[in-house]
Formats: sequence, structure tokens, C-alpha cells
Amino acid sequence: MADPLSTKGDQARAEILEAARRLFVSQGYHGTSMRAIAREAGDRAVAGLYNHFPTKEAIFKALIEERNPYDDLFAALETALADARTAPDFIRAALRRVLEIMPRHYDFIQLAQIDLREFGGQTIGAVLEGAVFSRALALIQDVQGLPGLKPVDGMVWLRMVASLVIGFMVTEQIAPFAGFDRYSHEAWANKFADVLIHGAGDPGVTC
Repeated sequence: MADPLSTKGDQARAEILEAARRLFVSQGYHGTSMRAIAREAGDRAVAGLYNHFPTKEAIFKALIEERNPYDDLFAALETALADARTAPDFIRAALRRVLEIMPRHYDFIQLAQIDLREFGGQTIGAVLEGAVFSRALALIQDVQGLPGLKPVDGMVWLRMVASLVIGFMVTEQIAPFAGFDRYSHEAWANKFADVLIHGAGDPGVTC
């Protein structure tokens, strides 16, 4: 049986994090005070926040470390890999899943940008250099064991796909009416996959 005090404390902590997320994204790090977080989290006493977090920076770090999308992302990619018979199969399925999941987490990209500005990227860097990079490179190595993919440095794949996905999310936010809404996320994923698998060059033209 769950400890009701622990459950109540966990709920309070979650509400504080959610309130802080909304404020950091809408008002920025310096525009958000502990008093504002307390008010946003249900008109709590400011002192109550310090029962869970010693500083505002600790709240911000907890958001990056605990509210990132990487577990959901890897679960989707690992499912796509389990179902794939070839590397192109995986690329198509993976991009469809990633472009379905990641746009729902645009606020995390905003938090990462705040981390870059305010803390030199130390928090997000620690998360990425922890389990994320090693897990991603291990997955890429498994994909490279499938037929249909030429040898490419795993870090090149990692940075290329990350750039594609982040670029997709940012352009969707800043230019939604510039023609980027022409296709659904799934259609964009299929088109990106086609370029990744087959390239952009005309096979009938020699350089």
C-alpha cells in the first residue's frame, strides 16, 4: 500500500514542476520567480516549494532530467527496429514515429534553449552524455547490422537525424503557414525517408 504522505508529496512535486515548465517556457528563466511558481502551482506558500527543491535552478534541472522525451523516443525506435527487416524499413518507420512524438515535446526544445543561454548547456549536455548518446549509438549499431545500409559513422547518423528532427520542429513552429503545413507529419516522414535512403541526386546525371 502506497504511503499517502509520499503520494501527496510526489503529487505536489509534480505540480510544482508542471507550473515551472509553463512559466519557464512562457516567461523565460529570469522572468520566473519562485513566488510565481508557487502561485502557478495552486497558490502554494513559497516556503512549500523549498520542501521539494532548494533553488529555482534545481527545479529547472529536474525538468530537463525528468521531463525529457527520450524514454518515449527510444521505446518507439526500439519497436521500429524490432519490426524492421531491412535498414530502409527501419528508417521509414523510425521517422514516422519520431515525427509523431517529438512535436508534442516542443516545450522541451525551448527548455534546452534556455539551458544553453543560462547555463551553457550543462544540464542538457549531462543528460545527453549520460544514457542518451550511448543508447542511441547502440541502436544505430544494431540498425547498421540490417541489410540495405552503407557504412556511415554512427555519430554522423546521430547528428544528422537529430538536426533533421529539431529542424522540423522549429520550422513547424516559426513558419506554420509558409507551406510547411502542406503535408501531414507522416507524409513529411515518408519524404524525408526517401531522401535519406535514395539521396537527392538524379541517378541519370553524372558529375
